[in-house]
Amino acid sequence: MRVALLVGISGKAGKALMDGLINSRHYKKVIVFTRRENRRIKNIHLKKVIVDFENIEDYGDEFKEADDVFCLLGTDYISTLRLDDASMFEYEYPIKVAQAAKENGVKNFFLLNPTKANLTSNKEKLKLRAKLALEIQQLGFDNFFIFKVNAIGEPVNIESSMFAAIKGIGTIINLVGMGLLDKVRPTPANLVAKKMIEIAISNPLEKKEFLPQDY
Repeated sequence: MRVALLVGISGKAGKALMDGLINSRHYKKVIVFTRRENRRIKNIHLKKVIVDFENIEDYGDEFKEADDVFCLLGTDYISTLRLDDASMFEYEYPIKVAQAAKENGVKNFFLLNPTKANLTSNKEKLKLRAKLALEIQQLGFDNFFIFKVNAIGEPVNIESSMFAAIKGIGTIINLVGMGLLDKVRPTPANLVAKKMIEIAISNPLEKKEFLPQDY
């Protein structure tokens, strides 16, 4: 059984992924890095570690335990209210996490990133996110997976008939509009989490990047 280390649990995607990992029979332990105490986060399979992102290298023992590190840091994915260092979550903190993971022998790294991240973008944030992905790639993990989204939406009930109907309509719109909907619609948090766990377990060597239409 695997051990997951999750960084970035304050947003919708982080909460959905944390729940999914805890409930997965493939994971015996989930380590979460957080900067504040949260009494609501309790589970026998969960280890909560209060961290200082400026000195993330100090938590090497936690990284050494992990098979998979999931990085969901970014101002689009976490709760940034009252964070004086919010801008640090775009590049500085995620690259520190990736470097610490690599230095401590982590083989599999998972990054949540915008679909529009591009080194030639007019938006500085999108340039930084593209630079982040490139530099993590260059660290040389055995497996580096990027999950791209336009935005993170509220979780949905994938078993409901309503979800099936909406998905069917979306498929038709995409066919008619040459993928227009996939370029703008947010991805429900639990669908991103589900895909991340699925990929971690199956480890498909032929595909390392996932887009909104893949969820």
